[in-house]
Amino acid sequence: MKSSVYQLPESKEIFIQAAKAVKYWLENIQQMQKQGIGLYIYSNTKGSGKTRLVCSMANEMIEKHQKSVKFTTSLKILDEIKSTWGERGKNAENKLISDLTYADILIIDDFGAESGKDWINEKFYGIINGRYVDKKTTIFTSNYPISRLKYDDRITNRILERSLEIPFPEESVREHIADAMKQELIKKIQGGENGKQA
Repeated sequence: MKSSVYQLPESKEIFIQAAKAVKYWLENIQQMQKQGIGLYIYSNTKGSGKTRLVCSMANEMIEKHQKSVKFTTSLKILDEIKSTWGERGKNAENKLISDLTYADILIIDDFGAESGKDWINEKFYGIINGRYVDKKTTIFTSNYPISRLKYDDRITNRILERSLEIPFPEESVREHIADAMKQELIKKIQGGENGKQA
């Protein structure tokens, strides 16, 4: 992703700064993992490119750095936990939480999108505290800065201590990217038709 996908000058500048921070983190990934330092990328605006960025990072970590990366969303974690209730029992829930806790690098997309119920706090505390204790690297994307997350301090303090908090542009790029893809497709279609006529 490039800064040119943003229309507003301030968005371009914020993205450039964010990209520098991510580049530094990736270039120093061995040290970051040793210290258990992850990233917390946030923007109030949906469609600002946060998920796109962490997906690109995941690909680079897997291909270039041979890292084991698990990608999920906070809502998917909660849905999977709820699906273990009842018939499947406690062992299935424990295995799920253990898998998330011990993944080398865990990316949690859309963190903070769920409501702040007590059971949600407890489940995320279990995962995040386990990762904190073992210095496992976690990357978050969110629509909220850490200070505005609706979790108790046990969770937010651990995230704050072990994350580089990076603001992202407050501009949606989904429409810009979709328009650019449509224009490119139209050019190809028109080029193909011209070729056939010639």
